[in-house]
Amino acid sequence: MRLDFADWIHRSSLRQSALHSLFASLLLTSVAIAPVDVEAMPSVGRSTAHSTQPVGTMSFTVFSDPTTPCVLRFVAGQQWAAPPLATTAQLLAACGAEAAAGNRDARVVYGQMVLFGFAMRPDDAGLAILKQTAVDGSPAAQRVVGLLYRDGSRVPTDYAAARRWLALAADHGDGAAAATLGLMDYNGEGGPVDFVSAYTEFARAAGNGDQHGATNAGRLLFSGRAGVPRDLPGGVAWFIQGALHGDPDAEFMLGIALLRGSGVSQDAHNAAGWLNAAAVQNHVEARAVLADLYLTGTGVRRDAQRGFALMSMAAQHGSVYAQRRLGELYAGGVGISRNPMLARAWHRKAALDGDVVAQFELAVEYRMGLGGPIDLNTAIGWMRGAAQAGLASAQNDLGTMLQHGEGEAQNLVEAHQWYERASAQGLGVASFNLALMAYTGLGIPKDRALAFRFARTGAERGHAQSAVMVGRMLFAGDGVAIDKAQALTWYRKAADAGNVEGQRAAGWQTMYGNGVPRDEALGEQYLKRAASAGDARAQTMLGLYLLKRPTSADRDTGKEWLVKAVAQKYGPAYSAMGDFYAKKVGTTPDQATAVKWFTRGAELNDLASQRVLCLAYANGSGVAQNAEEAQRWCSAAAHAGDTLAMRLLAVGIVQGSNEAARDRVYWQWRLASTSDPVYESILGDSYDRGRGVTVDFSAAVYWLRRSAGQGNASAQDSLARHLFTGLGTQQDNHEAFMWASRAAAVSSDAMELQGKAYLSGRGVAQDVIAARNWFEKAAAAGSGEAASELANVYETGTGVPHDEALALSWYRKAAALGSDTASIALALRAQAAGDTSSLDERSAYWLAIPIDAVTPGISSRQRTSAAREEGDAAWDALSSLNEALLGSPLQQYETGMRYLLGDGVTRDKALGDAWLRRAQTSFAVTPGLRVYADAARVVEERVGAGLTADEQERAHRLAANLLATVPVSTASMVSN
Repeated sequence: MRLDFADWIHRSSLRQSALHSLFASLLLTSVAIAPVDVEAMPSVGRSTAHSTQPVGTMSFTVFSDPTTPCVLRFVAGQQWAAPPLATTAQLLAACGAEAAAGNRDARVVYGQMVLFGFAMRPDDAGLAILKQTAVDGSPAAQRVVGLLYRDGSRVPTDYAAARRWLALAADHGDGAAAATLGLMDYNGEGGPVDFVSAYTEFARAAGNGDQHGATNAGRLLFSGRAGVPRDLPGGVAWFIQGALHGDPDAEFMLGIALLRGSGVSQDAHNAAGWLNAAAVQNHVEARAVLADLYLTGTGVRRDAQRGFALMSMAAQHGSVYAQRRLGELYAGGVGISRNPMLARAWHRKAALDGDVVAQFELAVEYRMGLGGPIDLNTAIGWMRGAAQAGLASAQNDLGTMLQHGEGEAQNLVEAHQWYERASAQGLGVASFNLALMAYTGLGIPKDRALAFRFARTGAERGHAQSAVMVGRMLFAGDGVAIDKAQALTWYRKAADAGNVEGQRAAGWQTMYGNGVPRDEALGEQYLKRAASAGDARAQTMLGLYLLKRPTSADRDTGKEWLVKAVAQKYGPAYSAMGDFYAKKVGTTPDQATAVKWFTRGAELNDLASQRVLCLAYANGSGVAQNAEEAQRWCSAAAHAGDTLAMRLLAVGIVQGSNEAARDRVYWQWRLASTSDPVYESILGDSYDRGRGVTVDFSAAVYWLRRSAGQGNASAQDSLARHLFTGLGTQQDNHEAFMWASRAAAVSSDAMELQGKAYLSGRGVAQDVIAARNWFEKAAAAGSGEAASELANVYETGTGVPHDEALALSWYRKAAALGSDTASIALALRAQAAGDTSSLDERSAYWLAIPIDAVTPGISSRQRTSAAREEGDAAWDALSSLNEALLGSPLQQYETGMRYLLGDGVTRDKALGDAWLRRAQTSFAVTPGLRVYADAARVVEERVGAGLTADEQERAHRLAANLLATVPVSTASMVSN
């Protein structure tokens, strides 16, 4: 009998503290044994429930009254039996009444209700009811009592008692009880592990209607255990029984057996059918295997999209294998668009769940920068884990990383050890790496004979480079006796495997009969294969050979091969071409010809040719300057790894377009990922200002910190600003001051930051004299903001005598240097003096005066501040807001105007008006700045008149809030 409270409890939203224990006893499906490998059967915990067991497939006792609500509702999962508005108390009472009337099945239900507290407090009287019902002969009660003792649920764990009660139930035909006894024997619960008894119980369970018992019996035969000989056909027979009765695990196992031809004739089509049947029942691993069948077209019509969908479902439902495979599909763009970032994410998930291959693939992604930045520290961590788990590829690559000092300090001894482990598993490339170490004496004594043995091992395992090494050593008698005939044998093995170096060596040796019978036709064939693959040395060899032929057709062909080699900037080919032109053509090189050859070479992906054209078109050297052609060849060279071309692209050959900005950021990232501090800093600035990427202050801080740590002053200055403001990182004035101090030796912006730090005592003791000195240094170095700060110092008399004339002079210098703050100060002074007729466009902008009012003939238009790009405007707005929040009156005014006009921020006229009001108050209470208060009031009245009534009311509330929360300016505090 199957008892099912769970669905009703879920539907009625009942929540009781004992329900977890109640579910454990009430959901009495057979426990699954679900090994990942069908050849193995691991131990299973007793709390593992088989969630996909079909309902209503078990035999149960005859009911005394099969129509009663209690039995109908809680036996075999009948959803419709209970009245839809029935309360838990009513159900409890109904079951109690039926139990009292003598219905044994109702007594089983009622006893559990009482024991676990269904609509009442838990009461051990329920156990007594269950035991008495069990004594009265109810197999269901016997099974429930047995499970209670096995799980230690409301009674002490007692395996002996559990076995007694379960045996009684099993003897009365209860399949689920027999299946549980089988699990106890399999796991050694209450006695030694007994696979023979486990198999017997699983078989008995299957005979009594528990089809998952059939599945588990099949697993035991399929894997074989002590006393249970391996019997693949017998296991398949059990799988068939379970599958025919709808057990998804049996369907899965049968599908795998058919797919592999294990115990049954191989039949991929029928395998796919059974795997699909299991997948329909939400069997996760079946979905993953079925996905692979669709991806490869095995037993089904190939359908990469369906394969991807199935793999994605399996991955999302917890299949570690599917998670790894999904990463591989995203990485390769199979069934879905290629997405390296998602590939890395899925590989990470599978790796964290212990998939060794995923750990290796994730390590490769971190090592190569696939799907994100290069991170060698993380890469070697994952690589080491996969290597320690025994994956040969990971062992080899870990050896390579340790050999080259990637992610950890170079460790040749350990690298050699990992190569040995990988080689011992038959990995040819690992044998080759051991050969190279022995050949060069890298980390071990130089031993050419040992190198040859390792190379021979790799070659015998099919590794082409090893075969080339063996051939080379045999040809030269290097570490082994000379044997040129054997050398050719290995060269040809490598050549026939597609190795270009082997093709070139085999072609040259046979063409000239070096140590072997001469065979020009065979030699030409091998050289053509290497030359056609783009090998410059093979092209040159073939070209020189054909130029000696008597026919003009052969000579023309030879010239063509040399031209291709020249296009790759291969030195000997240049010499051959020069000799050819000197003897046959009589021409001399000129710039136009050079450009033609470089262009052809570049089109053949020759890096040197691409670099030359990149620089030539970018600088107009020897050709007309052409930004489009420069971009084309610089991109080609950069993609091929040329750093100089990357730098040109990172700075930007083509300006203005969003596409060009994104392209610049990509190359900035490529260079920054190589730990180049200049481009780490530039990339940080791009994230700060949203140039080609979405603004991301955290990412900016990451790159700026990397660059700053390498001494880049620009990055140190920018990092200091982030730390002072807390944008993208935790605010830390002391660290900010430290970075600003380091950059101040060369950066005017950092000098200005130093001045601000000393002026406000942020990260350092307040010292207005030091502040003034730093401002003067920064202004002399060209900092407009520093000049503006100096003007403010003299204007407010902060640490110096008040000097209106000097302040005005510094404001004018600052405005000329591009300071928005200075332009605001000068504009407000003009407003205060009532003389706005001579204002330029920029000054009128800060007073919200229409441009045609000060410059007749120029129509009104959208104007911006001094910021030249949208990203700069946003950054300037943030900087202004930060200073405004710290109490700077002029920045409060600037912030207000930016909100009013939507300059670098989302337009909010009410908030802008509120900041203008706050600025008025700050001007009024700050010595030296009171002259601006009336001017700010005039501007605020001008813009306020354009606000709606709602905006004016909101502006009033916001202004009151700003007045209560924003501090008084530093200058005011110092002066007072």
